[in-house]
Amino acid sequence: MQRMARRFTRVAVDSTKHPAEQYYADIYLDEIRKRLDEHGGEGLKILDAGCGSGRIMVPIARLGHHFTGIDYHRDSLRLAQKNLDAVGVKAELIEKSVLDALSKMDDASFDAAMAIESIFVDEQYESILKHLARVVRPGGLLFITHRTRYFYLTQALAHEHFDDLAHIARHNSGRLRKGLHRVYHCWQTRTEIEETYASLGLTPLSLTGVGLCSGFGGDPLARLCDPSTLDEGQRRVLREIETCDDELLMATRYVFAVTQK
Repeated sequence: MQRMARRFTRVAVDSTKHPAEQYYADIYLDEIRKRLDEHGGEGLKILDAGCGSGRIMVPIARLGHHFTGIDYHRDSLRLAQKNLDAVGVKAELIEKSVLDALSKMDDASFDAAMAIESIFVDEQYESILKHLARVVRPGGLLFITHRTRYFYLTQALAHEHFDDLAHIARHNSGRLRKGLHRVYHCWQTRTEIEETYASLGLTPLSLTGVGLCSGFGGDPLARLCDPSTLDEGQRRVLREIETCDDELLMATRYVFAVTQK
């Protein structure tokens, strides 16, 4: 595992152990497994940009794929290594910012790349997307999640951050209030997502909304429904109604884009 000189102070959370995090992860995992199976079975080289504690990386690595995971946060990577060890699989883990790591990688060096719920909080978002497209070989797959304007509007309204509300309505990125700090976020419309991928020479295979009417923690949508409070049958019903690709796509927590180079 490569090391960074700088230490970060945010607390690492093992998202593999949180039932609501796993509810959303299962949506991604089902689509990723299906696409990888169509793409050539096991043994693919896959990059996970912002791998965290391995919520997506570990179950896909168990299928026989070869992973490289990037995360700037040392404790998250320690959790990822622990979760990899627990199931007896290996991955290369790189402790760097996503952009720094990607900038040193060769063109067309991966069969697939993913950035699940990670890069929309990075101010180098556009550069990261370009590099992700660059390091995937022709015919390879990209799995990326995007935030929607609707999600941030609900956040700002719930916390009565009306200055943020006006900014979110007029722009597609900015530093939004989170506790005592302001944190960078970006969000896109469906048209902007499609135009971005077209500019990178990527063909959209699917755009799926994730989380139409649920949330957890401080998310205001958790007041409607928190998946961690439901049993398995109830979560199946919830999933059926809140994964969508129609006119409700941009009223979800995330848009999950699958594209091909």
